[in-house]
Order: sequence, then structure tokens, then C-alpha cells
Amino acid sequence: MIVGIDLGTTNSLASVWRDGEAVLIPNALGHVLTPSAAGLADDGRLLVGLAARERLVSHPALTTAAFKRRMGTDQAVSLGRRSFRPEELSALVLRSLKADAEAFLGEPVGQAVITVPAYFNEAQRRATQLAGELAGLEVVRLLSEPTAAALAYGLQEARTGEGTILVFDLGGGTFDVSILEFFDGVMEVRAAAGDAFLGGEDFVDAIVAAFHADKAASAGFPAPSAAHPAHALLRRQAEVAKRRLSEAEEAVLEIPLEGRTIRWPLSRQA
Repeated sequence: MIVGIDLGTTNSLASVWRDGEAVLIPNALGHVLTPSAAGLADDGRLLVGLAARERLVSHPALTTAAFKRRMGTDQAVSLGRRSFRPEELSALVLRSLKADAEAFLGEPVGQAVITVPAYFNEAQRRATQLAGELAGLEVVRLLSEPTAAALAYGLQEARTGEGTILVFDLGGGTFDVSILEFFDGVMEVRAAAGDAFLGGEDFVDAIVAAFHADKAASAGFPAPSAAHPAHALLRRQAEVAKRRLSEAEEAVLEIPLEGRTIRWPLSRQA
């Protein structure tokens, strides 16, 4: 059985082609999105997905995320007394997706097509390939994310003759811009550029930083350097506010703290 996998900076997911359409595969919690996070529990067990993401702020020395940005480098990540390479951490996420797919499909999954940013260099692509192999998958192809987006949108079927199209792929951690060209039934990537440190996670970071600069001190909120559970709540609420601003002109950041609620209004114009 072969599955398609979007190995993202913030979240990852798997799908399978069934009855002429792509079907998203839920994980053990019933969610189609699995957070791209990994860590160690207090007893040393490996944690992947939501269980790991929930400990990012409370246990920063034992948890990590956004390791896609390190793919193709020698930048190891230390979790407690253990050290992991970026491809090893990605393999943990892929292994989790593989297990979820096998539980959903009721049969072994041995092959996968994995998407990567169009601007990924050869080292980054090799690291992604290795991550798949470490997870027990034969990576039959690495597909550029803008190409995958164009295929999912049906551009290859909707267009006839020749043409050129610009694809923006703004994800949780990376921003990808590609020029696709259509001719004779073929779709090719002619040019690509991107930023591995520009995405939804960076927008959340900006909201958190703005809150600390504008409101935290006057509201008696703990300093960024302080180990306090309120920081986890702040980041979660910043994520919620960011999503609200995708559809509304304004949003209110609400953080419960010591029997009271700190409210900080946000607007797109700000």
C-alpha cells in the first residue's frame, strides 16, 4: 500500500487514494493533522504529535518542534541526555503517520510519496528520503509542495494548451513561491524561491512578542525568561487569535492568570 504524506513544519498528515479521490487518514485521536513535534516523557518514553506539542513550553528541554527547518544540516537536537538528528526526529513523525495509516487501512503500508518545499536543496531532499527509510517506508518519490498544490487543485485538468502560473505555498513554517509551466500535458517547475523561517509559527511568535512589548508588564504577566505555565496559555491563545484574524478584522487575546483574565485586542491594521 502506498500513501501520500505532507511532512510539514507545524503539522503533518497522510492520505490514500480511494475510489478516485484522496482520503485523509485520521490519527489515533481522530484528527487528520498530527503536530510535527517530538519529545521525551518524564519516564523517558518517546512522545510524538499532540502529546509532545503540549509539553513544548512546560518541558522545553525534553521537547522540540519545527525540526523540518534543520533538515539537511548537522544541527542535532538534545532532548534530555539524548541527541537526535533532524531526520531522526522527522522519522518519528513519519513512523507515527505510518502506524495510523495501517490502523485505518487495515493493511501494511510500505511506500510513500512525501512532499517537500520546491526550494529544498539536494541535502535537504536526501535527509527527507532518509527520514522515510528510518520510518520503515520506501519513498517512491519526493514531490514539490507547489506541484502537489497545483495537482490537488486540478490545474492539470482545468487548463489546456500552454500557460504559466504562480503558486504561493505559505505553511506553518515555510513560505514557497514557484512558477509552474504547462505544455503538451506536462507541468514543470520553472523557478522557485522561499524562506524556511517564514510561516504561521513566525506569525504566532510576532503576536507573542508584541504582547510582551505592549501589555505584559502593565498586566503583571511573567517575563519571557520566567518558567511559568502562563506562557503556554499565551502561545495557545496567540494561535487562536491568529486564526481569527484570518477571517475577521479584530480579535481579542484572552489569557487566564491567577484568577483573572488578561485581555489584549488585536487588529489586522496593527
